[in-house]
Amino acid sequence: MVLQSLVALCQPRFTKSLMDLPSPPPTPEPEAPLRQKKWRFDRDASRLFCEWCEMYRPGGFHPVNLGDKFRDGTYTVIRKLGSGSYSTVWLAVDSSIKRYVALKIFTAKASVSETELGIIQFLSQKANIDNRSQYIITLLDTFIHQGPNGTHRCLVFEPMGPSAESLARQLPESRQKPFQTIPRFPKSMAKRIFLHTLHGLAFLHENGIVHGDIQPGNFLFSLNDITNVEEDELRQDETIPRSFAPLRRRDGKQDKWSPNNIYLGQPLQQYTPLGSDMKVKLSDLGSAFWANNPPTKHSSPIALRAPELILGKHIGPPIDIWAFGCLVFEFLTGKTLFLVIRDSDSQRDRNEMDDDHLLQFNDIIEKLPSTLLNDWPRANKWFHPVTHHPRKKPRLYREDKCPYDSLEVMFAQHKPDDIDEAESTLICSLIRQILVYAPEERPSATEILKHPYFLE
Repeated sequence: MVLQSLVALCQPRFTKSLMDLPSPPPTPEPEAPLRQKKWRFDRDASRLFCEWCEMYRPGGFHPVNLGDKFRDGTYTVIRKLGSGSYSTVWLAVDSSIKRYVALKIFTAKASVSETELGIIQFLSQKANIDNRSQYIITLLDTFIHQGPNGTHRCLVFEPMGPSAESLARQLPESRQKPFQTIPRFPKSMAKRIFLHTLHGLAFLHENGIVHGDIQPGNFLFSLNDITNVEEDELRQDETIPRSFAPLRRRDGKQDKWSPNNIYLGQPLQQYTPLGSDMKVKLSDLGSAFWANNPPTKHSSPIALRAPELILGKHIGPPIDIWAFGCLVFEFLTGKTLFLVIRDSDSQRDRNEMDDDHLLQFNDIIEKLPSTLLNDWPRANKWFHPVTHHPRKKPRLYREDKCPYDSLEVMFAQHKPDDIDEAESTLICSLIRQILVYAPEERPSATEILKHPYFLE
């Protein structure tokens, strides 16, 4: 009896059986669920306009917390700059040489291809011998990072300011039109963006590289020198309302696949010069390819596709030139040149989208040539071939499609007031020089720079 009492005294006062301990959460499936009731996190985090929090799962984003260190402590994260479908970008302090860098961390599933990495490294080697390389962002380092969601390729670049897409929304022209979805810039700023983009494209194309994704989100503004700016001044500002949200699981469990908080990106806009010293650089070479080895798939925005992209023909540097020509119209007017809508991924909807895009070419630019019509498998749906008059072009007919206005009419309708008729004519002539159906007849970036619009 005494022995039993002594044993009882030696027992811990409070004990829990293994059955009482909370069970760990199950590993998330690689694919994020579309149905909201199956999401892991509460809705507050999903409302932020940044990467989707449900993509913090195996194969997805790497969970980054402010203060995290990478590459054996070399880079310390202090601020989020932005995010995309396949990466997050952070401002970090490089302790090796005391500088600020942009750290781009790809999802584990969509790590950098050997083609992209080879192109970026090739361009970095060219940076010291070609002055036009200043219009392409510079790679400083690359490494692999292992995390709970897999293996992630990390790229280290010079820090940059906002993209043309995000900056345009802060300009007075856009604030007056809150529902405007296309960036519009003052004409002097737009021309400078055009010039720098053309220099960057000339550098890429003359080195046998196609960018493959020319769009406003890939035009980044350079920063003033921030080397001597205090670190505290550059840290993430967590006092801004609705700038971050804690990631809380609905079941209350701890989640090792996600960060503690999800943050809105805070581009370094206050350090971005927008006057005569403004500089724009091309970024994101994730869709780039060697001109002599084009891919079977492309990432160009649907409204900026060249005819050869729509029809599945051989592609090369001219697809960048076509996209640039469309953006000349869009940056000056705030309107899309070709309005292309995809309702779904069904083959029928894709065919209808492609047909409408080609019909817009016919009306807005000029009549489609027979060579292009021959490559269009559904051309007979819209055109009656004139077989008994070989010198006449096929006749267009529509049963349920209204014709679109010409380029000149559209530009006159949407141009800003400070562009007069003479300048309108000059700009439209520039766009027409670029938007040529035959890729081999499209001008190069260097040739476009000789247009009178850029010589004024």
